[in-house]
Parts: sequence; C-alpha cells; structure tokens
Amino acid sequence: MSQWNPLQDLVVLQDRMNRLFEDATQRRGQTGEREDEFERADWTPTADIYETDSGYSIAIDLPGIKRDAIEIDIDENRLMVKGTRVVDDSRARRSERPRGKFLRSFTVPASVDQGKIGAEYKDGVLQIRLPKRAEQKAQKIEVKIS
Repeated sequence: MSQWNPLQDLVVLQDRMNRLFEDATQRRGQTGEREDEFERADWTPTADIYETDSGYSIAIDLPGIKRDAIEIDIDENRLMVKGTRVVDDSRARRSERPRGKFLRSFTVPASVDQGKIGAEYKDGVLQIRLPKRAEQKAQKIEVKIS
C-alpha cells in the first residue's frame, strides 16, 4: 500500500495535461509506433525553447540523469529526446521526483540545417542547438528584350 501524495499527483496531472495538449497539436498523422512510445513514457521533462538569428536552442531539465541514459533522435521533422531516470527511493520518506522512462518531442522547422544539430549536457541541463540554414539572397537578373 502506498501513501497518497497530493503534490505528486498534481505534478503528474500537470505533466499529462501538458503532454496531452502538445501531442494533440504535434502528433497528427504519425505512425502507431510513436503513439505507443508516448504512451509508455512515465513523465515529460520541462523545456525552454529560444530563437536567435542564427538558430534555435532547446534547454531540457534532466537533473540526476546520466549522459549515457539520454537518447536524441531526429526523424523527418521530429526531434525526440528520451531516456530513463532510475531513483533509489527504497528508504525515502517522501518521493516527489519523477522516475522511469521519459520522452519529449519537438517539431523541427524547415529552416533548420538538420546536419548541424548538436547537443551538450552539463549540470543536469541538456542544451540542443538547431542552427538555421544560410539564406540564399535573391539575385537580380536583367532580362534583355530582343
């Protein structure tokens, strides 16, 4: 029998509602395999997305997760970050940190150069860099009339 923890229930509810709204707008038309993957995730990490003139940056909070437990995939225009957090809470009097499998996905804009995407993991924050493609300026062409 486990103890009822209203704070953890609210955090889980918030994560599920965030995932529900994000999934409803981003997952239309995807295969059933991804649907299953989203359903198997136990929690969704928080993230901030920034845009600059040269690209985008995504900061995802993953404290306490080892670097080799994080997997980043890009398929078509979908960036997925997934992994597992293992927490030994056998002696915990109170446990609020999410544990288990996590999954977070983002739609990658067409302006991103997918071949140059990079990531860095430091102090529990995963920074993903998505550089924009160099814009080709329109050339002025003079057409001669004969």
